[in-house]
Amino acid sequence: MTSDDDAQDLLARLDAVVPRIDVRTSRVIPRARRRRALRRTVGTLVVAGVVAGTGWVAQAQPWSPRTVTLLPAQPTAEAPSVPATPPPPPPPAVEPASAVSPVPPGSWWYARHQSAGAEGAAAINESWLSPHQPGLLVWGEDLANATGVGPRNVLGTFVIDGERIEMLRDVSRLPTDPAALESVFRASVEPDRRSGTDDEKVYGMAYDLLIEAGLLPEGLRHAAWSVAAGLPGSAVTPGADSTGRPGEVLDHPRAQNGAERLVRDPATGLLLELGSSGSMTVIVEQRVVDAVPVEPTLESSGCTAWESC
Repeated sequence: MTSDDDAQDLLARLDAVVPRIDVRTSRVIPRARRRRALRRTVGTLVVAGVVAGTGWVAQAQPWSPRTVTLLPAQPTAEAPSVPATPPPPPPPAVEPASAVSPVPPGSWWYARHQSAGAEGAAAINESWLSPHQPGLLVWGEDLANATGVGPRNVLGTFVIDGERIEMLRDVSRLPTDPAALESVFRASVEPDRRSGTDDEKVYGMAYDLLIEAGLLPEGLRHAAWSVAAGLPGSAVTPGADSTGRPGEVLDHPRAQNGAERLVRDPATGLLLELGSSGSMTVIVEQRVVDAVPVEPTLESSGCTAWESC
C-alpha cells in the first residue's frame, strides 16, 4: 500500500472513533483576536502600574498595538490647610511719657521749700500734692497745723484748637512743642484776666505751670520754660541757686513784682529756686512719695468739696 493509502486508512479509522465537530471559522478568528487583545491589555496595565509609581498614569483609550499614551499625573489633593493662629491683639495704646504726669494715682509730689525774706528770716513749708487725690500742706514742720487741699488737676483756662476750656484737666492737651504751647497761651489771652501786656500774660501762664512743674510731664516743663525764656525782656544765663546748686537762671522783668528770677535744673526742667529781689524760695527737696504724714480732711481744708478746694 502506498503512503497515500496508509494516510487515508488512518483518517478513516479516526473518523470512526472521534465524532466530527463542525467548526464555524467565522468565529474562531475574532475569538483568538480577543484573547490576544486581553493578554496585551493586561500587560499594558501592569506596565502602567509600574510607571504610575514614578508619577505617571495610563490614559484609558481603545487598545492600539502601536500607541500607548501616558499623561502627567493630576496634582495630589492638598490636605486642608490649618488656619494660622491669629496674631495677638496689639497692646492698648499708651500715652508717651512726655504727655503723662509723673505722679501716678496713690502717690504725691513732695516738695520742701525754704523761704527767706529781706530780713534773712527763714521759714520751712512742705507740700504733698497730687492730680488724683487730696493733698496736704504743712508749715513750720508742725503736723498740728496740716491743711488739706484738693487734687491739683486743673491747669487753667486755655483755648486749644479753637475750643475754649475753662478748667483744663487733661495735661496731654497742652503741646510740648514750645512754639505750639506759646500759640495756645496767646490764643488764651483775655483782656479781663491777668494784668499787663499780652507778653506779661503769656509769661504768667508759663510761670503758673513752672511753679507746679513736679506735677507736669517733663516735656511740658521744658516747653513752658522755653516760652518764658523767649519773651521780650527775658534773659537766660548759666548760674546757681542760693545754695550753690548749678542751674539755668532766667531773669524776667514784671511790672508788679519787679525783676523776677527763676533757677531750674536743665536736666529735669524742675525749678530749684524762684522769687524776686525781695524774697527767694529754695526748693530744697522734691520727689514722688507714696504716703502722707497725716490724712487730708475736708475739715482741715475749710472746703465743702475737694474739687473746689
